[in-house]
Amino acid sequence: MLMRFRVWVSLVAVASLGVLTACSSSSSPGGGGGTGDLLVASQGDMTVSSFQVDLSTGKLSAQGAGVTTGPASVPTAMVITPDGNTAFVANSSFDTSVQPPTPLAGFIAGFSLSSDGTVSASGMTVLPPVNLVNQEPVSLAVDGGGKFLFVADPVTDTISVFTISGTTLTPAGAIQTGPTPVALAVPPANNLLYAANNINGTVSAYTFDSTTGALAPVAGSPYVTGGITPSGLATAATANGTFLYAANSGSNNVSAFAICAAVTTTCPVADGSLISVGTPVSAQLGPVALAVTPGGEFLYVVDKGSNQVSSYTISAATGALTATTPATISTGLTPVAVGIPSTGQYVYVANFGAASISSYRITKNSAGVLTGTLQLVDKPTIAAGQPSAVALK
Repeated sequence: MLMRFRVWVSLVAVASLGVLTACSSSSSPGGGGGTGDLLVASQGDMTVSSFQVDLSTGKLSAQGAGVTTGPASVPTAMVITPDGNTAFVANSSFDTSVQPPTPLAGFIAGFSLSSDGTVSASGMTVLPPVNLVNQEPVSLAVDGGGKFLFVADPVTDTISVFTISGTTLTPAGAIQTGPTPVALAVPPANNLLYAANNINGTVSAYTFDSTTGALAPVAGSPYVTGGITPSGLATAATANGTFLYAANSGSNNVSAFAICAAVTTTCPVADGSLISVGTPVSAQLGPVALAVTPGGEFLYVVDKGSNQVSSYTISAATGALTATTPATISTGLTPVAVGIPSTGQYVYVANFGAASISSYRITKNSAGVLTGTLQLVDKPTIAAGQPSAVALK
């Protein structure tokens, strides 16, 4: 099967949801106190588990029991709605009664999230009947208002749209996109959607109707990334503009674009079109997932092939990336997903091969200003069952 057990996290999804990455950077070595919640979807045991985040130290502690993602499921992506009440998990599925296992219809599992961080399974939505045998949802994104869920399927080369009501999803159409869409991104304040097309190294751009969610291509789309096999997307909003970043796993670099969400000297029309920001910057081996700090100051890229996270400072004026010093930090084996809590001072990485979560603090200099470099908070937290996706609230 295409990209089986290869995980794509859309920080998009991350970048599009305040509950995931919105908020400003915080104080003191660990932050301002309080608690948050980290959800982890795991492929080995087909569950979603919850961990409490100590926002003064960054440490994690397990809470409650894991909840199944569905029968014979392979969870590949997860997103939380802006109100923090619902999580959706994208799943491939297999009939394991035969060998080799036969692919079944992909589906989305919905979960209710309680105020104490525990998770309850609520239902499953099978993808629209484009190709029920081979469908494989690999990326999810939710708009800033929490009205629509977008689902990328690289097997059918489609993006499906669902309206959201609690944990209930209602199909609202689909659109054919570029070959093998594997990552989605929705800027928080605009009716725009971007999809990374893995095979041909492009990003497709769409507008969506605020009432129906219907997608329409942006003129000039798709846009060439300048890299090979883009595998993850994230957006950043600064005081000077909105930017899109693509992790190119085949060329070990990251592409940057300015999003024409407003009329500027470089954007004559606010149509969602993309303008390249320089040439792609180097990453380590196999970058596959990205996360941006809430204020758009820093970008973190998971390098799956070299077991590292690369760190970059984002230019507020242009969106250009500059590697921090040091530029990387080690993770556990086979990192595949990354998330940042709402307070912004920590970074969490899911290590698929090590069955663990690595926790990092964003460091500050002597003047108390964030540097963007990362420091380990504690030893990795065990997350049994090959963690494949993370989300925070």
